[in-house]
Amino acid sequence: MTDSPQPPGGYEYPEEPAPAGGYEPPDPPPRPRPQPPPETTVRPAEDVEEAGPLAAAERFRRTTPARLRTIPPHRSGGHWRLLAGTLTYVMVVGGMADYVEPQARAVAHLVFWLLIGVAFLVTVVRERRHGWEPAPRWPWTAGAVGGALVVEGLILAFGSPAIIVGSVILLGLGLFVLMLVG
Repeated sequence: MTDSPQPPGGYEYPEEPAPAGGYEPPDPPPRPRPQPPPETTVRPAEDVEEAGPLAAAERFRRTTPARLRTIPPHRSGGHWRLLAGTLTYVMVVGGMADYVEPQARAVAHLVFWLLIGVAFLVTVVRERRHGWEPAPRWPWTAGAVGGALVVEGLILAFGSPAIIVGSVILLGLGLFVLMLVG
């Protein structure tokens, strides 16, 4: 006889169910149904006096549920969208300059100015609708005129292939900074 513990019946598998796992993950436990939030009731002031003193929690009970409150609109910080759009415009139009006719560049300038104008009008409408103080207007003009002048200056000074290489380098640096920030 050996002293090792043996299950009764020899070396056969036990008749218990197999433990979860193996090749397939176990089934997730069923989720309990969420309980609906309790209804908030407002009692008239005379009922409160008749019922006696209020508990501390009753005095601070919320009268409007949080999910019904609106989030107030906030002004976006800075003109980074305008700057990013102008840089993208300079990269695209400057990169395609040697490969398209000058009339196509002129149409690209007009479309860019039109988009800047639409974005400016959207900003003005938002300011008036929410009662904000008007933001400075000069960045819009500087972005529209400056973007077109920078494109034409880069085309004359360096040419389209150099603008493409510079754009790739600038986009790579921007992506690196974004990955660092996270």
